[in-house]
Amino acid sequence: MRGIPTVLITVSPEVSAQMRPPRALYPKGFKVGNSLGRPGMRELHREVLRDALRLLTQDTRPGAVVTREYPEYGEQYEPPRVRNK
Repeated sequence: MRGIPTVLITVSPEVSAQMRPPRALYPKGFKVGNSLGRPGMRELHREVLRDALRLLTQDTRPGAVVTREYPEYGEQYEPPRVRNK
């Protein structure tokens, strides 16, 4: 492997997939500004971060976004869809 391994944690999976990051994690339902979870949810923050770092050991296809659900986040949120021109 050459370069600096990177992982993107995204709340906008469609937009991120268009940029083809080497690795991306979408914590399903998380809102903008809460990429790791709501403020004060330390255990959830750690869990999301660990899941993102685990992607460094997996063979991922550029542009693929891995979706994980975290029920402890609470109310689910759907990001806006990208409009095709």
